[in-house]
This record gives sequence, structure tokens and C-alpha cells, in this order.
Amino acid sequence: MKKIHLSLIVLVSIIFFNCSKDKGPVDDNQQAENVSFANDVQPIFDQNCTSCHPSSGNLDLTSANSYSQLVNVDASGFSGKRVVPGDADHSVLFKKIDGSGAYGSNMPLGGSLSATQIATIKQWIDEGANNN
Repeated sequence: MKKIHLSLIVLVSIIFFNCSKDKGPVDDNQQAENVSFANDVQPIFDQNCTSCHPSSGNLDLTSANSYSQLVNVDASGFSGKRVVPGDADHSVLFKKIDGSGAYGSNMPLGGSLSATQIATIKQWIDEGANNN
């Protein structure tokens, strides 16, 4: 009888623990789906970056070249990688857009990205900077 009682307690605990991890509704600070490079990140570059970066700073952010020039590529003029997959806080790209000034002038030069655009790029990097 003790084994059945103990088994029942363990079973109920497992069920309760799994139910308590229910994702529930997504709040405003959390995006439900993975960020797509092609659908979410590249349009930000197209709208805000490619007018200066088909060549400026030895960086081409046009759709044909941006991914291969960002991920695991040494930053031109700075110590570090442009994008470190899984680590936005150590990615020069993110630090250039987050307003920190950690790598010189904030980008885009003379402007800024919206908080949503910055969060999208950060999430993409933190998710592993996939070419999706």
C-alpha cells in the first residue's frame, strides 16, 4: 500500500509540475515564435541600413550578402564578432544598435531603430542567429 501511495504522490507531483509550466498567453515583452532572418531581420536592414551599407564600413547588408557578412565574422575596426550566435550582448551588431555607444556611433547613423526592431534583432541573435 505504501508503494502505491508513494507512486500516486510522485504521479500527481509530475502532473502538477508540468501543468504549472503552461506557457499561457504571451506578454508584450515576449515573442511567441522564433525570429526569421529573412522575414523579420532582413526587412529591418532593408528599411534602415542598406542605404549606407552596401559598402560602408566594409559591410554589405543587402539581402544577397548580409547573413554571410554578419554571423561569426570579425568586426571591421573593432575587437569581436559582428554577430555571435546565441549571445547578443557580445555581438558588435547588437551593441551598435542598442544605444550603448560601446562600439562608437550608434547605428543607423543619425537615427535609431525602434525598440521593437532592436528586440527583434536581439532575439534573432540570442536564438542562435539562424539563416532562416
